[in-house]
Amino acid sequence: MRLLVHGMQSSGATAFTQVLAQRPGCVALIDIPNNYVAPRVTTTLDFVVKAVITTAYPLAVHVERFRPDRTVLLLRDPRDNYASLRTKPYRHYSGLMHEKFQVLEALFLEQDRFDAVIHYEDLVARDPAILAIMAALGWPITEEYFQFRRSYDELLGSLWAAEPALQEEMEVVFGNARTKGLTDRFRYQNHPPGLEETLETLCPHLLAHYRARG
Repeated sequence: MRLLVHGMQSSGATAFTQVLAQRPGCVALIDIPNNYVAPRVTTTLDFVVKAVITTAYPLAVHVERFRPDRTVLLLRDPRDNYASLRTKPYRHYSGLMHEKFQVLEALFLEQDRFDAVIHYEDLVARDPAILAIMAALGWPITEEYFQFRRSYDELLGSLWAAEPALQEEMEVVFGNARTKGLTDRFRYQNHPPGLEETLETLCPHLLAHYRARG
């Protein structure tokens, strides 16, 4: 099975993919750099990749190349997502930050393009619904997956063994998910003045969705 996770920078999509990468025997590319598109692969092993939202490569291009069996949209409260991303040096890579939030809004309005939608907040809270969603999707996870027991060396080793050509074709990074397990330490961010007004122009429907969630 091939699974593609799509999400904003600083959304927690890499951490979510690292949880999924704990599946025994699977191949994982947990953070495709923003200036690369999802690869074409030939292995028949279970394979999960995460592609970040940019203006350079739309979802359709990642899907056409990777040919996933299932796709997942990872959402994070745009107020926390924006507050976190605005501090990162890569915020304007492969599209201005504001433009990428507009792309996110469009994807949120087209959720039927995805097989599942996961909220970062539910993920870090270990909501049992997440386990049910992923089981129904065909990629079941268990509580132990949140501990990130597969090392980076193991993840890279399995990736290179399954798709050796990728060593020459693209860079491999691990985003900011360099912890020993999934935690909620990044759950809340300090919101700068005027943040909600900005987001009301960039992603009003996604913002309203999160306001309704409380």
